[in-house]
Amino acid sequence: MSHSDSLSSGASRSSDSPGSRLRARRWASAAAACLGAALALGGCSGPSLAPGVPRHVVVISIDTARADHFGFLGSEHVSTQGLDAFAREAIVFTDYMTVVPTTLASHTTLFTGKYPHHHGAPRNGFVINDANEMLAETLHEAGFHTAGFAGSFALDERFGFAQGFDHYDQEFDIYVGDSGADQNQRLAEQVTDAAIAYLDEAGVPDRLFLFAHYFDPHAPYSAPPPFDTAYDPQGTHGLYPAEAIKRYEGFSPEQKERSIQRLAMQYASEVSYSDHHVARLLDDLAGRGVLDQALVVVTTDHGECLWEHEEEFDHGRTVYQATMHAVCAMRLPAGELGGTRVSELVASIDVLPTILDLLGLEVPARVDGESVPLRSVGEGIAPRVRFGEATKPRSQAETDPRWTNIRKARCIRDGRYKYVWTPYLGTQELYDVSADPREKTNLLEAPTDEALRLAADMRARLEVWTDSAQPLPSAFDSSQTEESIRRLRSLGYLQ
Repeated sequence: MSHSDSLSSGASRSSDSPGSRLRARRWASAAAACLGAALALGGCSGPSLAPGVPRHVVVISIDTARADHFGFLGSEHVSTQGLDAFAREAIVFTDYMTVVPTTLASHTTLFTGKYPHHHGAPRNGFVINDANEMLAETLHEAGFHTAGFAGSFALDERFGFAQGFDHYDQEFDIYVGDSGADQNQRLAEQVTDAAIAYLDEAGVPDRLFLFAHYFDPHAPYSAPPPFDTAYDPQGTHGLYPAEAIKRYEGFSPEQKERSIQRLAMQYASEVSYSDHHVARLLDDLAGRGVLDQALVVVTTDHGECLWEHEEEFDHGRTVYQATMHAVCAMRLPAGELGGTRVSELVASIDVLPTILDLLGLEVPARVDGESVPLRSVGEGIAPRVRFGEATKPRSQAETDPRWTNIRKARCIRDGRYKYVWTPYLGTQELYDVSADPREKTNLLEAPTDEALRLAADMRARLEVWTDSAQPLPSAFDSSQTEESIRRLRSLGYLQ
């Protein structure tokens, strides 16, 4: 299915909008450049590349996957053999931070290099403004064939995420109401199969940008066999965690603890299941000769609160490390510098400029992130200060006209310290995340003079960042809610 194909019940965008006209100018410019290259070289992309420039780019995103559930980042109880092997040939960022813990907002940041309060998509269900220049658009203009494979309705074309893709595949196989699913989605196996089938049919272009999104670690935690019994001998029960948590009310403390442990084991099963099928895709790309000519980025859009804090088995309401500490590993062509580990803070806003810098392409204006110099990264990188924001709750905290998320939890990271301010609750917290990665000790509960000084300084910088909000317009597309209601009614869940 091409980018221009109309998808069922998709929300149309005006072809005469300022963003559409801007995109049309970009694509016209790219077409003219391609024609010139074709006349000169007999093809849209010339066969020769500057030394060290990757021919292909592959971005793989695993949704809702905690960093501490990957072996190469220290997990001793979750099997991620596929990505552990990948990490041995990659540059691994051990302190990688997503700037927002919700799928659409996080992926829009990944593809624009902007904080949400600049790209304008606050959370799932909003439509990405066409004026954003997305990674797929930039690479399309540079002569790449762009192909995307979405695992979740959150990245449906109707929300604007398909900007710049020549081929965008979103053939979901799990629908609202099935196994407690809260949105249309598909299994990791189907995502990998779709990408492989597409390359079988279309072949590998001279320059390829491939994006694959895996949604399985997101609730409900229902990994297929044999992964369902990998950690829990009873197998998954397929309950959405919110339903399981409701049952706690009648449980004894021992029963509640066992239920929490089972949910956590089922979540781990989903991570291992995703790892298996991501590895299948990587193996296929290796067999086609793509892998060793590509920059490959494997990342997670955010994590998941399991048993920590007040946000059990969910994400979006807080900015604790459980959801903000994410995964990012980048493999250079032929595995150059494989095994390098970067301990300095890097964030999701930095991924796009890093990719474009390595390709020798101009970074779009007003990008908030900065490139990581991959080939000299072993020498260390300059310290970076990064900010983050929550996307929930969706009612009482959405009253500031400057930006939907301003009154929700937000944070600043500077070195080992993290300051959290939640305006709608009137709370503030300070953590040393190096010594206290699970954020159990709020240094402001019994503060030293140094903690008070540090909190005041970080609070001031966080407020300056907050006041810089200039979001591009974005409206909520209610078709997501309407489609969910239709599905639930058809399945008998609603009258």
